[in-house]
Amino acid sequence: MHQDRAPESVWAAPEPPKRRLRLFRRDPEAPTLWQSEFEQQDQGEPLGLWATDEAVALVRFDRVTAYAPATGEPRWTWQPPGRDVIVRVAEDTRDGLGVVLHHDDGQHGATHVRLTALDLGSGAVAWSREQPKDRLGYIGADHAREVAIGGGRIATVTGGKADAPPVVRCLDARTGAQQWERPLPDDWGDSFSVLAAEPPVLSVRNSGRRSRPRLYVVREDGEWYVELPDGYKDFGPAVAVVGDTLAVGLEPEDPAGDDEKSADTVLRAYSVATGEQLWEWRTDHGRTLHPLAHRGYFMVGNGYGSRATVLDPADGRTVAERRLPGFSYRARYAAWDDRLAVVCHAVSETRRVRVFRWK
Repeated sequence: MHQDRAPESVWAAPEPPKRRLRLFRRDPEAPTLWQSEFEQQDQGEPLGLWATDEAVALVRFDRVTAYAPATGEPRWTWQPPGRDVIVRVAEDTRDGLGVVLHHDDGQHGATHVRLTALDLGSGAVAWSREQPKDRLGYIGADHAREVAIGGGRIATVTGGKADAPPVVRCLDARTGAQQWERPLPDDWGDSFSVLAAEPPVLSVRNSGRRSRPRLYVVREDGEWYVELPDGYKDFGPAVAVVGDTLAVGLEPEDPAGDDEKSADTVLRAYSVATGEQLWEWRTDHGRTLHPLAHRGYFMVGNGYGSRATVLDPADGRTVAERRLPGFSYRARYAAWDDRLAVVCHAVSETRRVRVFRWK
């Protein structure tokens, strides 16, 4: 998550608009470097996207497909063994390895799941091990919302006994050894999603009709939470951290009309250490907000995947904006060097990967 800071010249910020109305401003278009071949059959929604100098890899429930980063030529494909399905994907890569969590979704009584690390350059299995299932919270047939993988660790939340609060636990992804665990401050909430592993970030909901979702950030030495403000229905599905600043999108309530693209969407930034709100950034380009940490900045996908904005983590100031040709509803992103890989989250549009250049 934490990247070396790059000068603003890397992003080649657009010239200030000559008119006051945004209607007359046209942000630069990011050049399309390549896009993968369109797949005739639906392969399911993407679970994750990795991008390095070695490969751009797209993860779905039954396979990982890698492409050459410069040309988009197919490189390799890995499938989990037997009838296993992939249910969780590492949010980053370390030492050129991407980690997936997979299990046999038809074997309900299984006591273990498996973690496998893939070498992005070759597709070879670098290591694979079994993990006791009961230490990772609930893992369903096709998801593992109470688990996140990133920064070389697994973060998970498990229910406490009786009226005891849930416990957040961090494990070493490679060995399974416990690093630390910490109970939440109370037993509030009955639905948990772990959004990130470093630090552990949880989206917590309560079935109470007037309760509001909370966002918890848990560290070994403390924790804090913020409650979702009125006018929004949930926190976004992804968070990003640059230094001490954590950014997360707020999903707006359904608009009165049918034009969701006009919905005003907010990205809020908080101090990782204290939970203090630092700034917020708004866009009227549509409700997709997927923040990404890259080169010491936040890169935020918005406009239903048709644009991305680079923000300064210090104050939320816009450094650059790019239009991304094509359609990518609720897109997932991965960035490396001056390139950005995009894949659509909507099932009907997940059949290709697109890669753009930023300079």
